[in-house]
Amino acid sequence: MHIGIIEDHQLVRDSFKKLLELQPDWKVIIEACSVNEAKLAVELEQPDIFIVDISLNGKETGLTFLSYLSEYFPNIKTIVASMHDHEPYVSNALRLGALGYVSKRSASEELIDAVKSVALGKRYISEDVNFALTTESSALTLLTNREIEALPLFSKGLNAKQVAQALGIMPKTAHVHKANIYTKLNVTTSFELLKIAINVGVIQLDELT
Repeated sequence: MHIGIIEDHQLVRDSFKKLLELQPDWKVIIEACSVNEAKLAVELEQPDIFIVDISLNGKETGLTFLSYLSEYFPNIKTIVASMHDHEPYVSNALRLGALGYVSKRSASEELIDAVKSVALGKRYISEDVNFALTTESSALTLLTNREIEALPLFSKGLNAKQVAQALGIMPKTAHVHKANIYTKLNVTTSFELLKIAINVGVIQLDELT
């Protein structure tokens, strides 16, 4: 597995790299300390997973980089490792596409588990992160704008190719959006997705007849 890290403290970056590369076949291929540096690196080589800090040197934050990856490299899965382990940082990061969120206080114990879970497309939030989804509507805020556009289409039973045509995107990107929607809304079947879409008002019952 290839991994990227964006973290402005070299000591933390080095410790993450050392920890991750203890795992068989895991290799850190990108180490960046700023958003600009990370953007240049990812244009040349794309890791499977990117570990992102929120507070970085310069004007741009890790949230900016999450937004960039979500738009241009949606296949790259992301995990936030940050001292900002409370709202609104957590929900903002998840809304921008992060599948994992780990507090730096527990990163040494939980980062490996987070990477393993996110690699399988599962959400991972460490226990010391102050975040909880209480309603379906609040879960909806985690979706990106493009995922919100795709939600009613997938809910109506359209496949990835049909959704791609409707939104003017590549089928591969539509597949990624579908996987992200299912993960963020914690559903496993199209029926569960349809139920949420109806409950939050994304689609109406008469649209299904």
